[in-house]
Order: sequence, then structure tokens, then C-alpha cells
Amino acid sequence: MFSTNSLLQKRMLLSKPRKQKQKQKTETTTSKENSDTWKKKYEKLLAEQELEKNKAAEEKRLAEQKKNEVKKYKLVIAKGDPSSKASQDLEKNGIVKSATEFEKFLKQNNYEKYIRDGSYEVTNKMTYDQIAKKLAHK
Repeated sequence: MFSTNSLLQKRMLLSKPRKQKQKQKTETTTSKENSDTWKKKYEKLLAEQELEKNKAAEEKRLAEQKKNEVKKYKLVIAKGDPSSKASQDLEKNGIVKSATEFEKFLKQNNYEKYIRDGSYEVTNKMTYDQIAKKLAHK
């Protein structure tokens, strides 16, 4: 029959392919797990980027909406108040962008000395000229 050596050799030869198959199986499983891990990380990154993009779009939309919003303000000018006080009130309440610029406009167009005391409804959509004419009763 077979010698002991030959039986051992056959067993060793037969066991090598099994070990190689197991090793390949392990490598395939590990490779698949790595692939799944990377896929999950990639999908998470895409989801985060989409959220950031949506957040930025929402912030832009809100800023645009706020920009287009009409602000109304009731300006009260007391007797003896200088036009600079009215300009500062208008700037503080978001009706004009700059009190200094509005004050310059009033001086350059000779409205400064015609500003009257009283209560005035003004909006941020009005031009400097419209506001000045309203305050000067023109």
C-alpha cells in the first residue's frame, strides 16, 4: 500500500489548497467589508455636502427675503430737532443706509432748512428725495 511518507505528502498537498481557499475567502470578505465601509463614508460625505448646500441656499433665500422686506417707521421730529437727529433715527431703524449720506443729500438739495416737526410714516423703499420731500412738506 501507501507508505507513511506518501500519505503525509498527500495530506499536505491536499491541505494547501484548502488553506489558500480559506485565505482567499478571508481576503474577499475583508475586501468587501472595506468596500462597504468606504461606500458608507462616501454616502455620508455626499449627504453632508447636500445639507451644507441646502443650508447655504436657505440662508441666501432668507437674506434676499429680508432685503426685499418693506420696513415701515414712524419718524417723530420734535420742535427744534436738527435734521441730523432725524437722519440718525432713520439710519438706526433701517430706513436709510447712512445718516451721513442722507444729511449730505439734504444739504446739497436745500431740504435741510425746510424740515418740519411732526410725525411721518416712512419706509426703507423710499428714495432720499421722497423722504426729504415728505419731511419738508413739499
